[in-house]
Amino acid sequence: MTEALAPEGFIDLHSHILPGVDDGAESVAEAVTLARGLRDLGFTCLVATPHMRPGLYDPEPQAVVAALHDLRAALGPTGPRVLLAGEHFLDDEVWMRIGEGRARPLPNGRSILVEISTVGPAPARLSEQLFRLRVGGLRPVLAHPERCAAFQDDLELVQELRRAGVAVALDLTSLVGQGGRGSRKAAERFLELDLFDAACTDLHAERELAEVARSIERLRRLVGDDGLDRLLHRGPFRLALASPPPPAERPA
Repeated sequence: MTEALAPEGFIDLHSHILPGVDDGAESVAEAVTLARGLRDLGFTCLVATPHMRPGLYDPEPQAVVAALHDLRAALGPTGPRVLLAGEHFLDDEVWMRIGEGRARPLPNGRSILVEISTVGPAPARLSEQLFRLRVGGLRPVLAHPERCAAFQDDLELVQELRRAGVAVALDLTSLVGQGGRGSRKAAERFLELDLFDAACTDLHAERELAEVARSIERLRRLVGDDGLDRLLHRGPFRLALASPPPPAERPA
């Protein structure tokens, strides 16, 4: 797919809208409400990314695919388009999933959404782990670093990861205080330094739709219309639907 064939409108590469598979939508009806709510905010393509975290949320692949089919059928031709990936917790299990073909990269098959714990320090050898993904042909897309204490306290670590080719994704609602004051301040600081490659809803429930709407307007005020398009269209398109990652560079 080329840039000219990119879908018009916003692209959300991180959401929990599939019914009954994690802590997101609980039913098909709620999933439809979430998807149509995002459509009304300007999103035309949604990437559903159920949690993949053993011991907490680790739905069976068949259940995930069935939930996707149920949601698509319920939405019908009016959309929005829903694609499938996963939000991978960065632990030893992720390497097994990748090696066995059980990981769920973003739809282009070239990038993978990963998260770390929002509390405590960064995992040991984080840079090396993310570089290992790059060498294996998957560009890491780091979810909501502004919510993670490890990155709030270490701006240089985020900059180092980006220099090594890691993409960084903002949770939109951090801009309106979801996640606390620390998340909001970190999000604003990262935006000032142009550290985000995409902005995502990370939507879980209907009550969050109003916060997403407020967040989009807050983002527009902070980065302007072109910045909004870069973070909600061009960046997500390139990460999830189009181009391959750049060559990996070993972290310094």
